[in-house]
Amino acid sequence: MPAFFIRADAVQDDRILLTGELCHHLTASLRIKQGETVLLTDDRGRRYRTSVDQVAKSSLSLRIVAQAEAPPQQGPSLLLAQAILKGDHMDWVIQKAGELGVASIIPLIARHGVVRPREDRIAAQLARWQRILTEAAQQSEQWRLPLIQEPVEARTFFAAPPTPYVMVLLERHGGARLWDVPLPVEPVDLVAVAVGPEGGWAEEEIDAAQRHGGQAIALGAQILRAETAAIAAVSILQCRVGRLG
Repeated sequence: MPAFFIRADAVQDDRILLTGELCHHLTASLRIKQGETVLLTDDRGRRYRTSVDQVAKSSLSLRIVAQAEAPPQQGPSLLLAQAILKGDHMDWVIQKAGELGVASIIPLIARHGVVRPREDRIAAQLARWQRILTEAAQQSEQWRLPLIQEPVEARTFFAAPPTPYVMVLLERHGGARLWDVPLPVEPVDLVAVAVGPEGGWAEEEIDAAQRHGGQAIALGAQILRAETAAIAAVSILQCRVGRLG
């Protein structure tokens, strides 16, 4: 069973009381019963093995059987800056990135991107993407809840990145390979990898990235689909910092 995320204030002594959406999911969708085991992770980095005590119409009472602290984080957290992809390709990238343990995802509005978000639908789309990301992280028993951030123009992101260490994937790039490029050490606690749309980055986007410290990176000689490149890059980086492999 997944390790579901909860707020720390749901924990009271040796009991946890669940209401709202998670309670409904456990009781209505998973049909959880009294005596069954549920794994829960709070926003302080504590994981609880619980036993269901009482199932009510709108609440779920659980008894804490055991608890554990999150292990020390290995290496910097990973931000995936992903150009918005068409159809369900974006959903797939978000899901797999969540399983692989990214800390956050920023959807980028790229010049050559096929999809541009509609202003009146951004809130609903973000909520949907966050559900996909949360469910994926829970399924793979991540210790921290990853977050989807507001979409931004790619040039805006490159001009003011949230970390000084941004790797930009480029096709047919003869420079550094992702497996070989040096990764930062402390005190850098966040690195970002930026993956372009189906049509690739525009020249002005690459220029903006490089002017502000972004490093051009290649995955290899093969030309990968955008969604494949994203997951390959995340997997390589998570292996390098010790979270996979």
